[in-house]
Amino acid sequence: MKLQFKRFLSMDNPKAIKAAHFGYLNAINYMAPHTSGGKFNLCGNASLGCIQLCLGEHSGQAAMSEVVRDSRKRKAAYFMRERLAFMAEFVTHVEKAVKQAEQAGLKLCVRPNGSTDIAFESVACIRNGQAYRNIMEAFPTVQFVDYTKNPTRFKRKLPDNYHLTFSRSETNEAACADLLESGINVAVVFANDIPTSYLNRKVISGDDHDLRHLDPEGVVIGLTPKGSRAKRDTSGFVVRQ
Repeated sequence: MKLQFKRFLSMDNPKAIKAAHFGYLNAINYMAPHTSGGKFNLCGNASLGCIQLCLGEHSGQAAMSEVVRDSRKRKAAYFMRERLAFMAEFVTHVEKAVKQAEQAGLKLCVRPNGSTDIAFESVACIRNGQAYRNIMEAFPTVQFVDYTKNPTRFKRKLPDNYHLTFSRSETNEAACADLLESGINVAVVFANDIPTSYLNRKVISGDDHDLRHLDPEGVVIGLTPKGSRAKRDTSGFVVRQ
């Protein structure tokens, strides 16, 4: 197949680089978030604060490069318009990443949603002529992780190699408390120092790596704001204590 994207999975952002210290190659798929890629929405549960501060648009390479933003828009449109072809290309790039990880003596961890909130557990794909319910099933020895603001995804039977962390916004704190009670981890952005507890739960740092499957259950994942917009946020998305 002819690949539409030479660079599909990002492996050189700060968190991905940190993963090597924990024995992993971290590969992240970034696409244009929310409705920024076209007349569709790839972040159906995004709050206003989330949209205004989105790392996929206002931080890192996306904030510095229009070329990066345009590439992410093209990838989002590709997913919406030619889903089977998109997933075939996704499979090809994961296969490449598997080989790259093996050569480096590392395990592979893939994050399908670097800047979107797509239920990839429900997106079928084909690998080596065989149909699979999702890309996790196609790569059973690869670990997949994601953050989501969609609480209904936790009501489904997720693939054993797909770990989801719920992400707090200024509008979903009640859902955060409920999910924490059921043992689901919740990521929270704190404006100042990361506290030791939040919502009566222990807080651990989430800035050390993006390997969320390594976290204990039922804890808050404390993150610090990334990008100038997030550091100035007053919407309530960033918690100020």
